[in-house]
Amino acid sequence: MSQAVIGWDIGGAHVKAVWLDDAGRIVQVSQQACALWKGLHLLQASLRSILQSWSLAPEACTHAVTMTGELVDLFESRAQGVREIAATVQQCLPGAVFYMAAADQAASFTATVHGLEPAIASMNWHASALCLAETSGLAEISGLAETSGLAQTSAAASMLIVDIGSTTSDITLCHAKQLVANGWTDAERMASHGLLYSGVVRTPLMAFGPYIAWQQQTRHLAAEYFATTADVYRVLGELDPAHDLADTADGQDRSVAASMRRLARMLGHDLQDATSSDWQSLALAFRQQQVASLLHAIQSCVTQADLQPQSLTGLGAGSFLLPAIAQQLQLTYTPATSWMSADDPTLKDHAQVCFPAYAVARLWQAWH
Repeated sequence: MSQAVIGWDIGGAHVKAVWLDDAGRIVQVSQQACALWKGLHLLQASLRSILQSWSLAPEACTHAVTMTGELVDLFESRAQGVREIAATVQQCLPGAVFYMAAADQAASFTATVHGLEPAIASMNWHASALCLAETSGLAEISGLAETSGLAQTSAAASMLIVDIGSTTSDITLCHAKQLVANGWTDAERMASHGLLYSGVVRTPLMAFGPYIAWQQQTRHLAAEYFATTADVYRVLGELDPAHDLADTADGQDRSVAASMRRLARMLGHDLQDATSSDWQSLALAFRQQQVASLLHAIQSCVTQADLQPQSLTGLGAGSFLLPAIAQQLQLTYTPATSWMSADDPTLKDHAQVCFPAYAVARLWQAWH
């Protein structure tokens, strides 16, 4: 590894970046809200803002990029989105290369996207899983295996990787350091439960409807955009404010009281209709509903793969949900931070939320 690299994950709602030094240690991490559906100028602004905040010229590093932003309705098709995002990125980050993967070829990086759009679109899950699948080899290169306190992964071991983000959750299995893909497109992965549109910030609570059990009754949920999962985890005190970047459903503040008010609306109530303890219990009911749907998706993926994983590696803004899920599945839980190197542990915590950006940077270094 001879050159510093910045990994970028260009999403529809956020831009994430992780800067690694030439030894693979995390130097900086940044996540910015970026409503890409409102225009590519916002992507340009985010890219430049991150580099400026680091006092870094674009030419100072290699830039390895993955994306999911091609899904936003700014574009008529995913292919168009890949091309326009790539063109915008290359204007701001000269020499940027894009992560690509497909069923019939090994993963790699490319500077040219035309004709390769399907292999580039929404492959951040693949980069994350491949990085973790190769963990033992990467750890040996960097000496991480000695410092992390973790044993080298057995060549025959099966590992479950779950990334719970702000908007979606990705579920992937690895066996013998190889990915067991449950599809290669969003449609295929959604059909197989490998991609679940369920996150801890932006998911509308009406998605958990039509009913929820609360106060010993089955309650009908309003099919309206009144509240999101961020409200749930603010009320429960589990969502790190650093990752709570999306607008609220009503455009009001992110306080616990405002979050409770939005939760109350989901059942046709006003905030003053019940106590804070009551609204906390409602938040807990939504949490339980989300965890149940995640468990169902995980179990479906494991059954389809016909593998029995020994461990669960968790990452993403919602990784706080995963230790308990691992316990329910009787799996050893390992946070993704265990395989990262940084002088400041806080950097590892932030980088695991931006793991696809970390992964493309790490893979670029491992392959070059």
